[in-house]
Amino acid sequence: MYHRRWPVRMHTVRQWYPSRQEHRVIWRCPYIKGPADAPLMMGEKVYLVDS
Repeated sequence: MYHRRWPVRMHTVRQWYPSRQEHRVIWRCPYIKGPADAPLMMGEKVYLVDS
């Protein structure tokens, strides 16, 4: 179970169409994932480069 919400960027998926027996590539629009009553996580990612 998720404890936070976060934005999901636009992306492609391979959608199965049973009537045609084939996958087709479709675009999913941006949306907010997670439970409606959870806090929204927004911000920048930080990467640590250790040499």
